Amino acid sequence: MNDSAALTPRQTEVFAFLEERHLVSGFMPSLEEICAKFGFKSTNSARQHLRLIGKKGRLERLKGKPRAIRLTPNDALPPPNMVKVPLLGRIPAGPLRTAVEEVEAQLALPRSFFRGEELFALRVRGESMIEAGIFDGDIAVLNARQDADNGEIAAVLLDDEATLKRVYRSAEGLRLHPENQALDDIVVRPEDHKTIRIAGVLVGTLRKF
Repeated sequence: MNDSAALTPRQTEVFAFLEERHLVSGFMPSLEEICAKFGFKSTNSARQHLRLIGKKGRLERLKGKPRAIRLTPNDALPPPNMVKVPLLGRIPAGPLRTAVEEVEAQLALPRSFFRGEELFALRVRGESMIEAGIFDGDIAVLNARQDADNGEIAAVLLDDEATLKRVYRSAEGLRLHPENQALDDIVVRPEDHKTIRIAGVLVGTLRKF
């Protein structure tokens, strides 16, 4: 049974470092990186902090995988002026093949900045939306919707591909427009017999400098 006691100040710092590195890179830091960050003399110190954080229900150990820990969702309610948004995985702003993954983390975001009935977040990969100010590595925050108005930026699932594009409907079908002059539109016509679904409409982005 997990010890639900609050994290100590040092454990809080270590946990925040894990969250930051995972959010920015998609990977957990190694024991050596944790030692370098906090000045621990041996990896045993880092391992001990991870073990104690895990006992308090904030980490899970994954067998047989490198850097075999993952953050567990925090079920505490956010402050009234914040909203908890699940980070679901990666989404390419380009032709990279991907799929929405299980929840990686819970982001606490200001309600006044990100409005929507059901918010979720995805990672951006690629450069097809750079002229809209959306860059590789950004976090796209979206409002879950199954439709989008002409000109809105949306997360679109096309067969097994997920992409972030500006959406236009016309008599010929659905046009997915990249905000990058070097790239062509993707046009999905009814006769193409492709499975296409809008997952959500963009309401904002996050970027780590």
